[in-house]
Amino acid sequence: MWKLVRRIVQWSVLVIGIGFLAWQLPGLVGEAGRLRSALAGPRWEWVSVAVLCGLGSLVAYGELHRRLLLAGGVQVGMWAVQAIHFAENALSTTLPALGDPAGFAYATYKLHQRGVGGVLAAWSTVLSGVVATVVLLLLGVLGLGATGRVPVLTAAAVAVVIAAGSWACWRVVTNAGLLHRCMHALTELARRVPLIGRGAWAAEPDATARRVSERIQLLRPTGLQWAAVVVVAALSWALDFFSLTATAIALGVPMPWSVLVVGFLVVQASIALQIMPGGAGLAEAGLLGVLVTSGIPAAEAMAVVLVYRGINWVGLAVLGWLVYLVDMRGRAGRGDES
Repeated sequence: MWKLVRRIVQWSVLVIGIGFLAWQLPGLVGEAGRLRSALAGPRWEWVSVAVLCGLGSLVAYGELHRRLLLAGGVQVGMWAVQAIHFAENALSTTLPALGDPAGFAYATYKLHQRGVGGVLAAWSTVLSGVVATVVLLLLGVLGLGATGRVPVLTAAAVAVVIAAGSWACWRVVTNAGLLHRCMHALTELARRVPLIGRGAWAAEPDATARRVSERIQLLRPTGLQWAAVVVVAALSWALDFFSLTATAIALGVPMPWSVLVVGFLVVQASIALQIMPGGAGLAEAGLLGVLVTSGIPAAEAMAVVLVYRGINWVGLAVLGWLVYLVDMRGRAGRGDES
């Protein structure tokens, strides 16, 4: 059922995006000649700020993951976690169809190589994404309220619901008895899947479920640890938003805060829908649509979209692939030596 709903939403958004582009295409083509002048002579100091904020956003997300690992009683070097996360980001935002699974598998495998248990490595990777998503929802709702896009009281009420619902879900997940029953059901299901349901773990599903549950239970942050994790997650999104803001300033395109907030949220929603790797196409169309419909000239809007996405998608992906290739080359070198 969930997959069907997700598919409907994905295709609906894609059709709307294509329809919007088709509607705006004549005007965009007419403005394309001005794009070169809109990109000419940017304020490079602000371009540098946009780049640093984009990098800082990804670094903060990696730090979020590292702090969750610390809460699970495992210490992994800061640089090691950052390298893993940069490569994971490149895989998940550029590989068609298999991007997110490939990024997840890579991060889990590399953490396991660093001495992190397989269950904890996988669970911390999943939880990092969940925490970041919840924090984005909270910041997005509050931002829409602060800029007047939705009534303040409505935004505050929705934020309280999101926070309370998230905390309730966490309490359920960390309930030892319920978690064991869920893991037992999943283990029984996995035993019946061809090629997967083999090995010693499948022979004793109850023991396997108990072992997995106990390892998941290890990751239970204290109040102070949760506070640090939430702050780092908020910092990651704030730096990404500041990167968009700095891009607009660098190109000399004045934008109200409300437009920047909506444009940023549209980009993140496009990425989250996973229609294309990294939201390719849809994120650009969504941001462009928000800017143009708010009164920003098409050429200036296109310039902001190109520079922002060039930094925070293409640039970070290229950097991540370089990290991945260095890692693969180092592993090949160690294999030759042995």
